[in-house]
Order: sequence, then C-alpha cells, then structure tokens
Amino acid sequence: MDRLNIYPSRVMLVGEYGELAGGGALTIPFNKFHIKVGRTTHIPPGKENEVFQSVRILKELHQFICDLPEGSFHAPPDLVKFSDHLEYYWLETTIPTGYGLGSSGAISAAIYDLFFPESRNVSLSLQKDDLALIESYFHKQSAGIDPLTCFAGSPLYTRQDGTPKKVDFDPARIQGDYRFFLLDSGERFDTGPLVKHFLDQMEIAGFASSIRNEYLVINQKLIETLLGYRVADPGMLVRVVSDYQFTHFQKMIPVNMLDLWIEGQVSGEFYLKLNGWGGGFMMGITHQTTMEALEERWKTDLIWI
Repeated sequence: MDRLNIYPSRVMLVGEYGELAGGGALTIPFNKFHIKVGRTTHIPPGKENEVFQSVRILKELHQFICDLPEGSFHAPPDLVKFSDHLEYYWLETTIPTGYGLGSSGAISAAIYDLFFPESRNVSLSLQKDDLALIESYFHKQSAGIDPLTCFAGSPLYTRQDGTPKKVDFDPARIQGDYRFFLLDSGERFDTGPLVKHFLDQMEIAGFASSIRNEYLVINQKLIETLLGYRVADPGMLVRVVSDYQFTHFQKMIPVNMLDLWIEGQVSGEFYLKLNGWGGGFMMGITHQTTMEALEERWKTDLIWI
C-alpha cells in the first residue's frame, strides 16, 4: 500500500488530569499503536468502511478549521490543498479509541503535518497551541500536549507553565530498575464526560486545593525523578499517585480494576495508575524482578512501555 507519514500514539507517563490544573506532564510517543496516512487509490480489501469513516472525519475537520476566525493558527492551514485532498487521503489507525492512547491527538498531528505547510517551522510552544485548537474539535478543550507528542515523535516534558521541552528519556531505563506497563481493562471510556466531571470537581474549593497542593506536587516530584533531576524511588512515588487516584479519581477507574488496584497497593508487586483520562489501558509500574511473573499472569493483556 502507498503510505505517507506515520504518527505514533502517545503515553502520558505523568500528568493525567494534572495538566488541566496547571501541573507538569511527561509524555512519550508509543509506536506500537499509530496512524498511517494512506491514499484512497489503494484500499486494501476489507478496509472500505474504515476508509469511509476516515474521509468523513477529514471532511468534518476541514469544515471545523474553515469555520475558525482567520489568523487562529501560528502556522496557517492550506485550506485549498486540504479541500482538494479530502477524498484522497485516509488515516489507517491501530490506536484503540477510549483507551487513553491519544487517538485524537494522532489524527490532529497528521492533519497539522499534511495541511499546515509551515507547521515544522514554528516553535514547540506555537505548535502546541495550534494542535490544541485542532484537537478541540474532538474534546472541546485541549492542552495540546497529546497531539504535540504525536507530532514531535519525541518524549516531552511540559513544564507547569505549559512550556513544552523535548527531553532525552528512555522508559526502559528508569532508576531503581523499574518498568512501566499498560494493562488492558477491556473497558472503553468516553473522554468528554470524564474531563467534564474533573472540571466540575475543580469548582469545589476543597477538591481544587487538594489537586494543587498534593496531587500536582507528587506528580512534579515523579517527573523530576524519572528525568534524573532528583534522586528518589520512582516506584514509591507512583504508589503515592496510585493511592491518590484511587481516592479521588475512582470514577475514572473501570470497576473490574478496583480489586487489582488494591492488590497492588497491598502486595507491593506493582502499582496501578490512570493512563490518560481513564478506562482502556491502566498504567502500572513494577520492579524488573517481577516482570516475568506478571507476564505469566496477564499474558497478552500486558504491554511493556
């Protein structure tokens, strides 16, 4: 098949929901799941419906961008090219929706790369703003972190002031010999209602204070530890995040994961946390000495990061 660029999914190692409250985030591109841009002149058998749905989304995104005020983007779109290619390109995806892997971010990154000719010539911060606007088609509100990670194809540290920075980070080499993983819950969640619930909760003074004074603090310590800016035990920091999320974000956790979440806290063999907004894959961390046992237990439901 004649393919163009490939855009990875993204994994948010640290920062879920915190980035909406002014916290930092650490995200990485995850190539196991991705979007490939193909041409509709070469449609593999059995992919006809996927192509139809992809073209529909491209048309809706084109209209969405056309309806925005002129000058909305730092790197302006080529709307003529976009219109001319509406039924020429399609986006073949292996990213499961509702699983916390930034499927809408990867689509936004592809659109930005294909139809915004100056997109590679502006700064990371300006790219982030443009991509946030594109992704708002899907979620009404976007910080731009997800699509920027997919677009840049690099680990990103987004500081507390929202400024993104490319970082040298290998998730397979974490101090203390820990390893992150994804665990399939089998439950898809819709992002929109989860984000709305969180923002509604942030209107409650006590909840907002706890997020800012507890959750964001521990998230920042975890980011700095993973990047080597401080010496600490990543596993223990994830354990604190895990405990906080179990107490305050239980709406975002699939019911069938609750007992397992508690088991990890009690046994200390692994700790679970949200992956993205909730549902889909849970993220976990374990020590390298227990990796083989978890592989035997969870088999194909387990994916190492």
